[in-house]
Amino acid sequence: MQTISLILIRFCLSAWVGAAVIFVVNGVQDVTFKPFDSLIRDQLITLHFPVYYTIAWVLLAGSILGCLGIRSKELISRRRANFIFSLVVIILAMSLIDYFWIYSPLESMITPPGSPRPALFTAYHQASKYINSINILLSLIAAVLINLPVKRPSQTEE
Repeated sequence: MQTISLILIRFCLSAWVGAAVIFVVNGVQDVTFKPFDSLIRDQLITLHFPVYYTIAWVLLAGSILGCLGIRSKELISRRRANFIFSLVVIILAMSLIDYFWIYSPLESMITPPGSPRPALFTAYHQASKYINSINILLSLIAAVLINLPVKRPSQTEE
């Protein structure tokens, strides 16, 4: 069971880091592409971000399940497992906070698409950039930690 849990968390955390990086790169390209006007940019934001958060939550939920299965000192130390679990819980909490208290208000500020942005838009946008940067950095740290070599099962019972 621990091996399956280890595979699950390794896959989910690595997939989340990769997906998040690809999303950010594509998102930056979309909003800086000169031929796209504010109407198109607003539509892209409301189209892409719900998918971003859904992928995050699915992969982070899988990571939490994987964390729960590796917490017995056989493959990795309990301390390392608990630290990774704590990071994943923090990452998931940050993602939920970002969605409900930052992205949702941002989305309402650009609805209908192409409407003038209120003064608070810039502050919310900056907050979203910072929280997502920290989220991806913590995810990368957790992914590196879980992908480090594990203890080999002892072969004393032959």
